[in-house]
Amino acid sequence: MTTRVEEISKKLQEDSEEAIGEVLDRIRLMEDLSAEEKLDLSKGLTSILYHHLHSNSSRMLKLAIRAEKRIAKFGPDVIPFLFEEITDVDGESAAYLGKAFCKIGKPGIDYLLQEWSRFSDNDPALINLLQTVSYYTVPEIQGAVPLLVAASGHANFQVQAMALHAMGRILERSNTNLIDRRLVTNLFDVCFHALAHAKPLVRKNAACSLGKMLRKGILLPDEEKRVRDAFMSITGRDEKHNWDRAFIVRKEAELYLSHFHPVAHDGHGYRQTFRIHTKKLLCPNTYHFIVEAPFIARKIQAGQFVIVRPHDTSERIPLSICGWDREKGTLHLIVSAVGKTSTEIIRMMEGDAFRDIVGPLGERSRLPEKKGTCVVIGGGYGTGAIIPTALDMKERGHKVYGIVGARTEEFLIMTDELKAACDEVILTTNDGSKGTKGLVTDALEAIMLKEDIVHVLAVGPVPMMKAVSEMTRPFKIETYVSLNAIMVDGTGMCGACRVSVGNETKFACFHGPDFDGHQVDFENLMKRQKMFVKEEQAAMATLTRLHNN
Repeated sequence: MTTRVEEISKKLQEDSEEAIGEVLDRIRLMEDLSAEEKLDLSKGLTSILYHHLHSNSSRMLKLAIRAEKRIAKFGPDVIPFLFEEITDVDGESAAYLGKAFCKIGKPGIDYLLQEWSRFSDNDPALINLLQTVSYYTVPEIQGAVPLLVAASGHANFQVQAMALHAMGRILERSNTNLIDRRLVTNLFDVCFHALAHAKPLVRKNAACSLGKMLRKGILLPDEEKRVRDAFMSITGRDEKHNWDRAFIVRKEAELYLSHFHPVAHDGHGYRQTFRIHTKKLLCPNTYHFIVEAPFIARKIQAGQFVIVRPHDTSERIPLSICGWDREKGTLHLIVSAVGKTSTEIIRMMEGDAFRDIVGPLGERSRLPEKKGTCVVIGGGYGTGAIIPTALDMKERGHKVYGIVGARTEEFLIMTDELKAACDEVILTTNDGSKGTKGLVTDALEAIMLKEDIVHVLAVGPVPMMKAVSEMTRPFKIETYVSLNAIMVDGTGMCGACRVSVGNETKFACFHGPDFDGHQVDFENLMKRQKMFVKEEQAAMATLTRLHNN
């Protein structure tokens, strides 16, 4: 071990977050590392990953992510070491090591395929290797497909389940144009067959992978019909059988109970602080928050939301996400004081922490399949919620218009951020104090006269979303709206957020929050939103009285 590497290794043994941060900064600046030094540094950096798994510090998570990326930058020289570590550690540690291994690229997968046979009888190692494979994409991973297919028939059901999980991830994260049709057919057949497996974990991963193929749009019409029929039967919605849906839910819940583990109270459980980094006033009673939530930030997608509780005695309320920073582990939220809990939130200060934040919840926003012009429309605090989807549309090559509406200039928010995500942004105010005088529908009409619009997303007050949907209906322009129904648990179990879409009952938290605006029963939605007005007024009065005292 060279002197400079030995000095760094000693620093890592201090078990201090500050020391680890300093070490990572030093390693980033080191040049001309020998193969031996890279190996020695990798051994030290993996200790950060293991340390993170036994820490409840969100800062430690960020350091672990940095360590993971730094190991990957050492390249092929550390592949044999990483591979042996992956096959000899627990699943959570293997996840970080596997991501580093994957970032090295093709040399890593070539080595993995070469060494795979050594672990055919080592089930824990095989599960970790399958997990590592799931981080790759086509075409570099195509050589591993026969191994995935073979693993899906393994005697150990956990190996089978991980193989199915890997199939779905590989197809979901791959470029559609580079996916071999024969490969898709092969994996489809394997997953569809596994829907009838005796173990629920295998069935669950098979269904999840089929769903990812469906969402990716790579299934043939016959395959899509088979999946739809199977899913309709599983959920008790097919017309051939008169299923008792409640019974099905209870049976599935019973099958999964054995997978629960006691909540750790000894400092070894995962915990996020949900600390407020910044708080900025956007307009009267409306604030932009940047909140620490690293686990959620790593997985959140455009259109999804979170449910927050500011204090122990607070209600849980849903909030849209207007952005995130995966590297820093933060979420960007807009909160407007319209009730008791949202008022409690805007009274919080930088450095305060939410009691809990649950997410990501709901489905990601629907993106257009046809290339063309897209329009995103925000009203009030809904403006922030359209920004992540606008960025997604731009990334896919669409031309994107943004429209923001408010009563007066004072209430226009997040316009600069939206401009960065769109080709053009049109501002409208009711009184003409800023931008065009009028409503968002006036601006939409102007765009419709000059552009061939393929997709519209509207987020804001219900009357606005309804008006947008009615305007696009005669032209059959694909239009989606984000429904702000009353929510309780956010997982679809309580049924409080039920909405009527296409004469069917849907749950906004589970099936949405985005729905086809031409199918939404807006009148029913507005009636349900008024169900607890008296209770909300009483709660707000109590909060005001306590605050004044």
